[in-house]
Amino acid sequence: MNDPKKVVKIIAIVVFIICIICIALLYMLKQQENNTDMQVTEGDTLNVEYVTEKLRDPTTFFAIEDYIQKDFEEKFVAKDMNVLSGERIDSYAIYGEKIDETLNEVQKMYFIFRKDIKKMTYDIEELNESYNNINEINLETNIQEIQNDGTNAFEAETVTSEQMCRIYLEDFTQLELNNPEEAYNLIDEEYKKERFPTFEDYQKYIEGYKDVIQTGALYQYATDYKDDYTEYILVDNYGTSYTVKETSVMNYTIKLDNYTIKVDNYNEDYIKLSDENKVQSNVYIFLQMINTKDYLHAYELLDDTFKNNNFDTLDKFEEYIKQNFFSFNYNSTEVDVTQEGEYYIYESTIRNNAGNTAESKRLTVIMKLLEGTDFVMSFSIENT
Repeated sequence: MNDPKKVVKIIAIVVFIICIICIALLYMLKQQENNTDMQVTEGDTLNVEYVTEKLRDPTTFFAIEDYIQKDFEEKFVAKDMNVLSGERIDSYAIYGEKIDETLNEVQKMYFIFRKDIKKMTYDIEELNESYNNINEINLETNIQEIQNDGTNAFEAETVTSEQMCRIYLEDFTQLELNNPEEAYNLIDEEYKKERFPTFEDYQKYIEGYKDVIQTGALYQYATDYKDDYTEYILVDNYGTSYTVKETSVMNYTIKLDNYTIKVDNYNEDYIKLSDENKVQSNVYIFLQMINTKDYLHAYELLDDTFKNNNFDTLDKFEEYIKQNFFSFNYNSTEVDVTQEGEYYIYESTIRNNAGNTAESKRLTVIMKLLEGTDFVMSFSIENT
């Protein structure tokens, strides 16, 4: 290594390698900078595919409904909306009904609503064509922006899960009272086959439950967001449980109780209960059936010997319930459950309303727990 020429040569090679590395690093940094610019530059031409889909945002849905009512000065009720999201313009296809209360007429209406998501302005176009369904409306547009004319600023007040539960409860109960055929069509098909096989069965339910339907109000609720739908669990002030499956805003199916078709985790939760709590849960289901006039399913819970000795036909059972129970039965929170051999004895007080001056009766249930969630029971009821 004492040869000066060799030392110079080695130094030259090292410097050359360092230069190559630096050039490579600079090139990579430049490429990264260019890629970053492509991600944030407005008006880029990335291969982003926008598709028309059902609107699942209730805040936007009801804001659009309000703007159509305001701009056209009509009582307009939105029924369905599609959305095509764009880089700058969101486009919505709207189907709804204009209600003329004077003439008692309903007219179908279609609109295109466009929103400039940068300026937060909107434009409404009424469509005069007829459509078989909302999916026939083409939402593609060449509009680049929507100018603010002083009257078209888009603002939306957040719609909460609680509000949606109230909306669905009111929407469905009003249909039950005024348009039972449409209400029947909204009932979940699997549930309908089990609970109301015919429309006449459903009409009979409405007639017997009309007082509750007319005065029911939201008491409790829960929301479960799925990938392709939202599920709302509604409980009214009478303890009636509804399950709403929403695929998009105001597009839903409904179940009218939580016992005809058990929820997915019902069996697992039931097995974890103590025997005493299982008995209480089963009595609650029995009273739900009585309250909703579901005499057939209540009848099927009875022990065969008790059934044959007291109500050898469903008609006799139904007549006995109507004569001895209240039209709606509130169960007391004061419950006594004792065990005698393989049977459990359940005792509580039921009332005809929730007030302090309510009439009351003493309910006694004798129950045998079977495999899984099955059970059989007998009962007696006495005036107090």
